[in-house]
Amino acid sequence: MIAAIVVAAGQGRRFGGEIPKQFLRLRDRPILAYSLITFDHHPAVDNIVLVTAPSWKSYIEREIVARFKIRKVVAIVDGGQERQDSVAAGLAAVNEAPEFVVVHDAVRPLFSPQLLERVIAACLHADACIPAILPRDTVKHVKDDAVVRTLPREELRLAQTPQVFRREALINAFAHARRRGLLGTDEAALVEAAGGRVGWVEGEESNVKITTPLDLKIAEIFLQGNS
Repeated sequence: MIAAIVVAAGQGRRFGGEIPKQFLRLRDRPILAYSLITFDHHPAVDNIVLVTAPSWKSYIEREIVARFKIRKVVAIVDGGQERQDSVAAGLAAVNEAPEFVVVHDAVRPLFSPQLLERVIAACLHADACIPAILPRDTVKHVKDDAVVRTLPREELRLAQTPQVFRREALINAFAHARRRGLLGTDEAALVEAAGGRVGWVEGEESNVKITTPLDLKIAEIFLQGNS
């Protein structure tokens, strides 16, 4: 059994405007709708838990879940103060006890079903698995106004979602983070910190994270290329 947790609790302050970016329109639908539809149509995913701000629940139920006939959403829960708090709230609302849990950012609308399948398959041999891509630019480690060192690009990857976890490994990672007071930018970092094995597969350039108006334009271009 596989459950998907879609994190849509962000306020989108970097994007600007009054509407959180996951509810902005990308072509004919809100950004959030894309990933929900992909999970809903994928046979490997049994149910979906959506994490969002309380003020947006009714909108999601009416304008996304009902309008796009998304059948697998079993709960819409309140987000927490930090990202990992939101994911933990989603995990607590998952029906039954799935072997695997998928965690996905609502503002990555264009991941493919094939990417999801590859990440799930790779997680069979690890505690977690992430998609990731090679950085195009040279990466520098800096401190104040000086470059400390140049990092070897061939050993670096930019993490994406959807990320897949063994349920018990994710629960243990959250418990370890609470005991140590750790905050991670993604849940894979928490599994790493708890001593778990995190695998990776090649991600997708089109799996863009929409955080700025330019990102939204780039997503439009990718959609045009796929139409």
